[in-house]
Amino acid sequence: MSSVGRHSALSGCVRPRLTKLAAIGRAIALSTGLLSAQAATANGDFPTRPVRILVPFSAGTGIDALARALAEALEPSLHQRPAVINREGASGMLAFSEALTAEPDGHTLVFSGPTQLTVQPLARRELPFRPEAVMAVCQVFEGSFVLAVGERSRIGTFADLLTEVRANPGKLKFGHQGVATATHIQLLWLERETGIDLIEIPYRAHGQLLADLASGALDGAILAAGAFDPALARPLVTFAPERHGQMPEVPALPELGYPAPPSLAFGGLYLARDTPEPAVRAVEQACADAFSRGIFQATIQTLGLKASFLGSRAFARRLEAETDRMRELVPALGLRAE
Repeated sequence: MSSVGRHSALSGCVRPRLTKLAAIGRAIALSTGLLSAQAATANGDFPTRPVRILVPFSAGTGIDALARALAEALEPSLHQRPAVINREGASGMLAFSEALTAEPDGHTLVFSGPTQLTVQPLARRELPFRPEAVMAVCQVFEGSFVLAVGERSRIGTFADLLTEVRANPGKLKFGHQGVATATHIQLLWLERETGIDLIEIPYRAHGQLLADLASGALDGAILAAGAFDPALARPLVTFAPERHGQMPEVPALPELGYPAPPSLAFGGLYLARDTPEPAVRAVEQACADAFSRGIFQATIQTLGLKASFLGSRAFARRLEAETDRMRELVPALGLRAE
C-alpha cells in the first residue's frame, strides 16, 4: 500500500474516534456547567440562567395576561424578566409535565390555577406527572366565572337561557377549556343544580372559543370574569356569592335562587418539589415583592380579579383543602377516572 493509501486508511480510523472524543468532551462540559449551576442555586445564587414561566392555557386568556404582568413585576427582584411560554393542551397538564421534566433548580415555573392538582388526579386514571412532585410557591390571585352568550344572541337573561335549554334538551352547545378544568367543573355543576342538559364542547384555544361564541357556533360558555371582550360575549350571570365589581349589572347566582357554585378561581406560581430550598425562598420572596408592584396590581384590576397573596405554606394548605372538597364534588358531578 502506498504512503497515501496508508494515510487515508489511518485518517478514516482516527476521525470517528476524534469525533466521539469531541462529543464526550462536550457532554462533560455541559454536565460540568449544569452541576455548577445547580451548586450555585443550592448556595443561594439565584437565578443563574434565564427563568421561564409556563402557562397551561393559550395566549389571550386572563391567566396568560396575568402571568405576563407578573413576569414584568418579577424583573427588579430577579434582575431579569422571565420568559412566559404558553403550553396549552391536555386540560392544562402539559405545562406541569414540562416543568417537572426540566432541571429542578427553580428556573422553570408554572403559573396556573389549581385544577391540575386538585381535580385532574380525581378525574383521570393516569396522569403525565405526580401531583405530589409539585410545590406551591405563592398564590397571587382569586377570581370568579360567568356564564355568557354571544353578544348577538337573542337570549337576554339567565331565565331566558334556562327556558331555551329546557325546550331543547341536549341540543345547545356550551364551551369550556377542557375536561376537568375549572370552567368544565362550573358547567357540570350548573347542569346538576338546574337540571338542564347541554352539549359540552372543550376548547384548547381561548381565542377560538370566543370566536365561536361570537359567531353563534356556540350557544354559550363559561368564562373567567374579565377574560373576554364585551364586544364578543355578554355575561348573563356571575358564578359567585355576590355581583362582580366590574359587572354590577350582572346578577349573581344566589340572587336567582341557586347556591353559590364551587369557587375554583385562584392560583399562582409552582415549582418542582425537588427544587433547592434557597431557590424556592428566592422565588417566593420575588413573588411577594412583585405582588405589590404597580404593573401587577393594575393588571389584576383590569382583569377583574382579586389580588390575594399567600406564601408557600399557606398556599399549600389551601390546595389541600380544595383537594378535599373536590374529592366529594368531582364524583358527584359524574366525572370518573378514565
